[in-house]
Formats: sequence, structure tokens, C-alpha cells
Amino acid sequence: MAAPVTHARYAKDMQDADKEDAIVLAVTRDGNIFLRTTQIKKEEITAQVKDRIASRLDKTVYVKSDARAKYGDVVAVVDEIRSAGVDQVGLLTERNERSTPPPPPPQAD
Repeated sequence: MAAPVTHARYAKDMQDADKEDAIVLAVTRDGNIFLRTTQIKKEEITAQVKDRIASRLDKTVYVKSDARAKYGDVVAVVDEIRSAGVDQVGLLTERNERSTPPPPPPQAD
């Protein structure tokens, strides 16, 4: 699944999200939810996440969303993750890379 991801100006690297065993949920623009590459229903998130974090020291779960995903869909996914007992939720975005600095703000007259 390759969906455009929200861009952030002040992003923080979350290299652990790239690890093979990272728990990453994705929300598409049409509201579909994926756990890695497997599509799941919203109602399955809590149980799936509980199962995956049960024996882990790092209980961080990452959420990646299409830039056009509905805010309410992303919030619902985060709520389900928190219901699984997860305190650390990483929101994955893409860093806004610019080759030139932005223009200065206009001068007030």
C-alpha cells in the first residue's frame, strides 16, 4: 500500500518505526485501516495491538495516515490503540524537504 502521507515541517525522526517488528497502523483516505500490510477493521485494532504488545518492552505503536484521510478516522484509530493500553503513539508524517528556504514574510508598512 503506497499512500501519500502528511508532511510536517518540524518532524522528529522515529527510526524505530522502520524496524521489521514495529507496530504500524495506516489509515487510507477512504478510511481503510492496515496493520502493516493486512487490512483490518476498526473493531479489531484493540485486540490485535494487545496481542502484539503483550511480550514487548517497547509498547510504542505508530500511526501513518494518508494526507487526505479524515481526521475523525485517524482519531478513532488512535482511540482504539489507547484502549489496548498503549501510552506511546507515534504519528508518522513525511518531512517537508525544501531545497531553498521559504521567502521572508512581507514587511509591514
